[in-house]
Amino acid sequence: MRICSPHCGIDPGTTSGGETYERELLRALAARGIQIDILLARHKRYPDGVANWTIHRLPIGRGLRWPVAALLLPPLIKRLYDADRFDLLRAHSLRYIGPAALLARRRYRLEVPIVAHHHHLDASWLNPVIEGPVMRAVDRVVVGSEFGRRQAARELGVPPEKFAVVYYGVDPRFERRPRRAELVRRFGLEDKAVVLFLGGLKRRKNLFLLLDIWSDITRQRADARLVVAGAGPLLRPLRRYAARRGLERSVVFTGYVREEEKVDYYNLADVLLFPSAMEGFGLGVAEAMSCELPVVVSDRGSLPEVVADEEGGLLCDPDAPETFVRRVLLLLSEPLLRRKFGLANRERVDRLFRWDHCAAATERVYEEVLDAWRRRRAQAR
Repeated sequence: MRICSPHCGIDPGTTSGGETYERELLRALAARGIQIDILLARHKRYPDGVANWTIHRLPIGRGLRWPVAALLLPPLIKRLYDADRFDLLRAHSLRYIGPAALLARRRYRLEVPIVAHHHHLDASWLNPVIEGPVMRAVDRVVVGSEFGRRQAARELGVPPEKFAVVYYGVDPRFERRPRRAELVRRFGLEDKAVVLFLGGLKRRKNLFLLLDIWSDITRQRADARLVVAGAGPLLRPLRRYAARRGLERSVVFTGYVREEEKVDYYNLADVLLFPSAMEGFGLGVAEAMSCELPVVVSDRGSLPEVVADEEGGLLCDPDAPETFVRRVLLLLSEPLLRRKFGLANRERVDRLFRWDHCAAATERVYEEVLDAWRRRRAQAR
């Protein structure tokens, strides 16, 4: 099978969950023998030496803007189709690539099915204008959770059967290790119980609630420290809010964490605390689980699909912050329970959330779509 995938980014150092998903899925699909043509802006980085990848540079020096993509990409997709006759056109982004893929197929009469990939819907007036029509027009939408399927069906009226749910993966390098001494010294964590949040500092992650929860925890555990690892638009407001709540000594804001350092940050912690209001999958939670961390997470979005409640973690209602407080305090006081949950989490990730599982299931979807497309075309002749 040969796939064309016009792309916004597959940077080896990205900390974006969506871009990590793309990079690792495309790498795992290539490892299964699938030939992948990737159209990428000329300044964008990509992992070196990936067998079965062919990188085609776009004639732009900056990243794609979604209104431009629909004008720029169709003739380039056509040129690649004429040269290599790919079997399937892949749209990793409904807004950026979806309209361009559909335009290319219609304008140039390309004999290929289109499969889109989707994570979740953030609030936007463009969702019913672009995302909804693209979902209905492509041949299949691969989505990372049952939540993502339900959300799109409910908010945009897309038929549920249009979707195929394929969970994300986690690299096995996310594993239990000793605490890195240099990080312990840098953040003053010697002899401290450590609770971690790791992710982008953006509104939907419920980070002001995170600090409210932490304020209540520190009243009973003065020895505990909250490490907020990551960067984003809320970093300065969160620092100010922590200062107003008198949390300067018990909260550490690390700033940007490089992808290759994430394993060490997970291994600083005794517990992951993740009260996000919405996740399309929850890659950071799954990575922590792979590192044998117990987790206390929101019961919203896809997180109840990732975390087995009371087996490897504890699900909490963000509208009842006291449940987060009680359950973090429970785990901090019970090392044997933390170990039990951590081992269960690693087993769950090994069983359900590895990239080879994700790639195999995705390939099956592609094959089903391609077979159905070919049957329809044969019947139409």
